Amino acid sequence: MILMARDKTKPLEKLRWSKAGLKLLDAAVRASPKDDMIRVLRGKACNKLPEKHFRRTATAIEDFAYLVDRKERNEVSFTDKEYSQLVYDLGDAYSRIGRNRDAIATLRKLDGMSIDPELRRLVTERLQSLAGKPEVEVVPQESGASSILLGIAAQATARALQTWAENQRKKEEEARRREEQRRKKRKKRRRR
Repeated sequence: MILMARDKTKPLEKLRWSKAGLKLLDAAVRASPKDDMIRVLRGKACNKLPEKHFRRTATAIEDFAYLVDRKERNEVSFTDKEYSQLVYDLGDAYSRIGRNRDAIATLRKLDGMSIDPELRRLVTERLQSLAGKPEVEVVPQESGASSILLGIAAQATARALQTWAENQRKKEEEARRREEQRRKKRKKRRRR
């Protein structure tokens, strides 16, 4: 459902499909909290969603931290490539919500490991971008194109709902008026 949401063109459809997919993933984790594959799927899905609208980076961190911990205790068998990607994703998620100290500590786990050169470059860039930043900071919410589109869609939806509610009110008022007129006519007929 989340992958289908990615391909939708209308923002409200994207939102609806994403929320439905997240609801299923959350239910799957509740039903089987130790299933590593479900945790990977939910973590990666939550990590890709814009924090401003979904507030799911903390969920991604929970899942990635759980998986990294299990790998470090040899309770799960990820390849080195899979493990290094999970560690990078965890560090990246920490940095996106301003937990810079946690991001640095997590990304430094990859020092000395033989990892993909592209991932090594990303880790180096991320560590450089975190240098000199406070341990914890408030990260301003981005207002990219998708955020703007969702805002416009929300406003349009609100206007449509207000118009619909106003039209419904008018219809009910008109129906009450007609009913009142009918009652008056009936009363007149009864008096005669």
